[in-house]
Amino acid sequence: MLLLIVSVAGIIFNNVLALQQQQAGVHDWNKRLFGELKYIQVQDQTIFYQNTNNQNGIIDKSTGQVKSRNTYTMCDSYNYVTYEPNQQIIQLFNEGYSVLAEQEISGNIDHCLIGLNGEFIIIYGQTIFSTFNNKFNEKVDHQIIHAGYIFDVPVVLLQKQNEICIYQIRESITQSYCVESLNNGKIHEFGNTLIYQDAKFAYQLKEKSAKLLNFEIIKKVDKFVGFSQTLVITEKSKKQIVNLDGQVEYELSQDEFVIQNLENQKYYYILKQKNNELKIVSYDRDTKQTHSEVIELQTNSLILNAFLIDQNKRQFLIQYQDLQTVLVDNKGIRWTTEQSLISIDTVFYEKYENQEQTHKNSYYESLEKHGTSNPLYLIQNVISRVLNEVKDLQEVVTHFIDNLGKEKVQTREMEQTYGLKQKVYFLTTYGTLLCYDTQELSLLIKLQINNQDNSFRLVAHHQIDSNLITHFDNNDAQPTHVLFYYSKEKSRLNTFILDLQHGIIQQVASQSSKNIVWTLPYRVEGGPGQHHNIVILIDEENNIFTYPKNDSINTKEIILYRNDNGVLRGYKLFNNELVNLWTINMKDEILIIRSSYHVGEENPRVAIWDDRKVIYKLIDHSNFAILTSDGDKLKLLIINAKSGKIIYQSVQSEADFNQPINLVFDEHQVFVTYYNKAQMMFEIWTVEIYHAKIEVSFIKMLENYYFTKTPIITNYYKADFEAFFLQQVYGYPLGIKYLGMSRTQKSLTKKNLLIITTSGQLHSLDRNLVSTRRREKADQPILEYSLQSAELPPYQYQLPINFLNMLSYHQTFDIEKFSIESTNLESSALLLVYGSDIFFTRIAPDKTYDMLLDNFNYNALIVTTVLIVVATKVLSKLVKSSKQVKQFYLN
Repeated sequence: MLLLIVSVAGIIFNNVLALQQQQAGVHDWNKRLFGELKYIQVQDQTIFYQNTNNQNGIIDKSTGQVKSRNTYTMCDSYNYVTYEPNQQIIQLFNEGYSVLAEQEISGNIDHCLIGLNGEFIIIYGQTIFSTFNNKFNEKVDHQIIHAGYIFDVPVVLLQKQNEICIYQIRESITQSYCVESLNNGKIHEFGNTLIYQDAKFAYQLKEKSAKLLNFEIIKKVDKFVGFSQTLVITEKSKKQIVNLDGQVEYELSQDEFVIQNLENQKYYYILKQKNNELKIVSYDRDTKQTHSEVIELQTNSLILNAFLIDQNKRQFLIQYQDLQTVLVDNKGIRWTTEQSLISIDTVFYEKYENQEQTHKNSYYESLEKHGTSNPLYLIQNVISRVLNEVKDLQEVVTHFIDNLGKEKVQTREMEQTYGLKQKVYFLTTYGTLLCYDTQELSLLIKLQINNQDNSFRLVAHHQIDSNLITHFDNNDAQPTHVLFYYSKEKSRLNTFILDLQHGIIQQVASQSSKNIVWTLPYRVEGGPGQHHNIVILIDEENNIFTYPKNDSINTKEIILYRNDNGVLRGYKLFNNELVNLWTINMKDEILIIRSSYHVGEENPRVAIWDDRKVIYKLIDHSNFAILTSDGDKLKLLIINAKSGKIIYQSVQSEADFNQPINLVFDEHQVFVTYYNKAQMMFEIWTVEIYHAKIEVSFIKMLENYYFTKTPIITNYYKADFEAFFLQQVYGYPLGIKYLGMSRTQKSLTKKNLLIITTSGQLHSLDRNLVSTRRREKADQPILEYSLQSAELPPYQYQLPINFLNMLSYHQTFDIEKFSIESTNLESSALLLVYGSDIFFTRIAPDKTYDMLLDNFNYNALIVTTVLIVVATKVLSKLVKSSKQVKQFYLN
């Protein structure tokens, strides 16, 4: 008995240690991404890059990690320039040395060049100026389409009406020559010269003249190999390396990629990825000989781009079409990274399934096997019960001893049980599906969609029952993810099934379709206790179809609405027919529309206990909010989708529409953020909807709300319906780039506003601070039936910023959106913020609901447990001794 108690106490002790470690541990992580590379320059252990989004940055060559981004403009391989618009200071970096130049410019720096005398030449818009003694500062009359070098001389190309003109920048800006052209031409660097190409003309631009090129050859160019003055052209099913006159120098296959040698013109490097092997071929242009080497590299994708990093080490930076980026050299793979995460379509999660370790008593196993009334096993079972109880206790003790010191293992198991550790899936615009562990940041799954071109875009992602799907190789009756991709160019809808259990993506349908407007997950009721899930799709011509196909479906009433080029239309979907209910012609430009309905939050908490009264939120999931613009006026309308009735409208002036504007509708609250030009500050505009009825009696509240058969409901069709709309505006001293709301599993605990600031920080703001119920003055008396709160602090225009609530701490990121996933703890959620960077953390706005406080006394709990064990043993002996004494006296 004592051994059993000690074992139980030990297990409790071990779990407490694990829980303490879990709460004290830091589980945040981040990834900085460089995306699809367009151009790189290498200096020692640093790679300067520019990506296809025109972002500049620095990559650590040894690790592949992004060290900085978007803080400078490269002038050449060693010099770069930054601009601080608030301070109107240009900072020049000349091989590591910093120089300041005061110059006010409008917008950002577009180009930076280094002059022949080492001065910096800055270009923004149509203005060109020198930072050396104000040598020149000119504004040209035409658009600058390119800035670069021709034989080390800085040049700019200007697009005029029917020609392009080349201007050299020496002691001044002078025109060299002009050539006939069309508009919208492209410029390619070609060794020490430039190649110009439009829909009719092609030139090689030199220092003093232009050479007209064979336009038919230039149309076929796949890559310009400038240092060797050759071209890689694609013709039919093969590639060729040719010179400017079209003479063939080398034959290639379609999937081979050519890299030019940056140091001399003697070699080509030709890369080919096939059958999980990377083949690198060196081609000697003089001897026509080749040398090959093979590196094992697991990927099914083709090479998108590649760069020579180090000639001596034969080091290459290779980027595949799925944006997997690898640094390889003659010793193998140095590092690999998944850069498709820079462009994410959707994010979803999957909880781990823990297999609980349960021990079944061997005595009861024997009874189940041989039966309880078998006389042959009766005596043996009596003996075996005693022996097996000892054996089972021995195993419990052994299990406890084995787990001593394994707090990390127990922490991981607890985190999986509580949903604090999950699998997160990223579906990217590059057609890749990447699965990571939310805590360990390890890549678990990588899948690729290969059966469609870049014109297809993700329309929707839903879950349905896999046993309803035809042409799908999975018989498990588990929810399966379905992906819908649509191409406007091809008017085609592709359907893919994602099987996470077996790690496959399978295309199951492809059909002609108009543009898809709605995709609705729908639950079809079957027999008693039976149902299955399908998806209803509706296109722009109001054609209705389902996946999986179900011709006999009779839908319940579903209310829909959409913006049809400035006209709001409301519809009712009933019995597989779409009926127009109402139409509103909007005079102002529609900016944003947000619904009050959020999947998984169908039954939020309605009552608010405030001091000695109960206030009821008015929550109607058929409401939606809309923001419109009229000059500098920002208008907010709340509309009921069933009736088309505008139930609330208001306006704010002095809004700057060049700054970010956000709209969030959650339960009974609407939050709008915008920049107020008059206040020179971002503002949070809050609107809240309450029921006119306020209960001041706890007994009446129970009778009217909990025990009545007809509780308070929202009904906007009744004439006597009463609602209070409250609004308030607060100044937010930081810039607001994106606004969202935290959420929990049952919507029982507090939800905070989540703000991505314009400086790239993530702030959690208590939404009670932006409540409309804050009273105007601290000493203002509150009436019994007033909606104003005695518990909230008095109103103050400018919100205080508690930097301890910065979820990103002192770090800044290039982030745009976030994804929130609830856990099995009502107080906690997983928060993933993404853009060009990815940041993950856990949030607990209402931590005390189901978690221990940070100052919880674990030592006291352990001591108390030990005392209980000792007291139990002592008391059991005393009770036993007392029974023996009583028995003695009775006898």
